[in-house]
Amino acid sequence: MTGQIRFVCRLIAALLYCLILWLYALAVRLITRKTPAKRYRLLCKGMSVWGYGVAWIFGMKIRVRGTPPKAPFFLVTNHISYTDILLLCATCPAWFISKAEVAKWPGIGPLTRSANTLFIDRETRRDVHRMNQLIADLVRQGGGVGFYPEGTTSDGTGVLPFKPSLLQPAIDLDIPVHAAAIVYTTPPGSPPPSELVAWYGDADFGPHAKRLLSAKGFTAQVHFCEQTLKAETRKELAVKTHTAISALHRQLLAPTS
Repeated sequence: MTGQIRFVCRLIAALLYCLILWLYALAVRLITRKTPAKRYRLLCKGMSVWGYGVAWIFGMKIRVRGTPPKAPFFLVTNHISYTDILLLCATCPAWFISKAEVAKWPGIGPLTRSANTLFIDRETRRDVHRMNQLIADLVRQGGGVGFYPEGTTSDGTGVLPFKPSLLQPAIDLDIPVHAAAIVYTTPPGSPPPSELVAWYGDADFGPHAKRLLSAKGFTAQVHFCEQTLKAETRKELAVKTHTAISALHRQLLAPTS
């Protein structure tokens, strides 16, 4: 199968699959308007099915190390590409924090709005305060919340410094933070993951997605840290989580004998 045919087939399959899951999410929201806890559980199940399904369509193999946390939890990971959300939805569905622009993306926007997604305008300090209050409420209610403290994506060869602002709810609630590291690998003969999978800098989404869907496939690995992390301040917590995730990240990148 040529790359062009592979791209078209995957794109059509992904759109149809997303449409089905979008209808599922709408149905769940309609029948659980008075039972938010049940809505959260059903949407998490749908998110997991969506993550695994779209990953398979994209040719993305998922590998998991460690044990994903169970709600309620607060999870932080490094951020490499839009495919990170497929990986985390599949393996650890929760409320995920996304930049506000994603809500307006064609196709992806409506799906994320109907699922467990929180949108934040990172350029507005007032919105950070709003998000921190919302995160605290969701965790108090027994939900799981995950986000990327780097605040942007990287090429995947390292972990960028963490921004501590959204870690404040963990300090206020005195709850431990779960950490996980994400790494991608590509098969022999394919471009390295920093070129094929990582989406960062000024790269346009459309051409990048077309190149990724035209490729034969790739592997996504996530390693959940077995230990949880706590600190007295959000800045200290940012350092601790960054250190833990960087160590897991190096382990995943290390060549196996």
